[in-house]
Amino acid sequence: MLSLAAFRYRNVLTATGGPVERIEVGSLNVRGRSLFLANAWLKPGLVRPRPAALFSDAAGTGTHETAGVARHKAVSEALERWAFHTVVRSERAAEFGFDIDPSSTGMSAFPGVRRRNSRHTSLLEAVERFSLCAWWEGHIGGRHFETDWPGVSAIAIDSPVGGVTVVVYARSEWGDYVYGHAAEESFGAACEHAVVELARHESVLRAWRLRSAAWDRPQPTHIFEQRCLFFASEEGHEVFQQRLRQKPAGRTVGPEVICDREIPGPWTEYASIWRFVFRPLSDGYRCGGERYFFL
Repeated sequence: MLSLAAFRYRNVLTATGGPVERIEVGSLNVRGRSLFLANAWLKPGLVRPRPAALFSDAAGTGTHETAGVARHKAVSEALERWAFHTVVRSERAAEFGFDIDPSSTGMSAFPGVRRRNSRHTSLLEAVERFSLCAWWEGHIGGRHFETDWPGVSAIAIDSPVGGVTVVVYARSEWGDYVYGHAAEESFGAACEHAVVELARHESVLRAWRLRSAAWDRPQPTHIFEQRCLFFASEEGHEVFQQRLRQKPAGRTVGPEVICDREIPGPWTEYASIWRFVFRPLSDGYRCGGERYFFL
């Protein structure tokens, strides 16, 4: 797929009339390899602020070996958040499956030539989220592997919807357990993406632990951050290990697709945003509490 980000994102900043207020670029250590990590913030009023104690409150984040590509990825994710917050509680919500799954699952922005260019990434995210939930709820199994990254293990989930979904996990040098998950067309590619997510979790947990005193640490109120802390603990990792030891109750049949279409809007000036999403097996990923593995 040919990205036109350099062209389509040229006026994306508010200084040139666009929706992105600012972009900041730093670095992320991914098991000894340094990547650029970019965060993008939208101008006030486009999205609802979300409480963030561990992760950045940016609307979009991107990582890549090249700083420019990392920035473009962060902008794409920010545009997804803009579309999500605009549509999820609007009268158009049911058109895109938000009445059934009111999350940003299966949304992808891509500044390409063809509008359907963003569908491929959207589909992979939908596969990842559905497969992860089906595995955690005991419907399907997974196979354990050691990866090429020292100390990093992987679970390849027997996905009922194609692709390869993996969960990677490791113990950090200060004792926390960290995780990442992703779906791709091959086991190796899925692991590559999942390990980047693992590194992001590792980085934010380390920063949170290094606060000068426990009383200075903001306590997470968002469920995904609460899960990140719970599964980082010995108790949480034992819950994770218990799931690994369980055998699946039975294979899940192919799910129903509830949305497979572009979401048009003012963001279309910059990128095409697609949503592909399956009907969820349950509402556990949203309402299952901190002991539900969906980070």
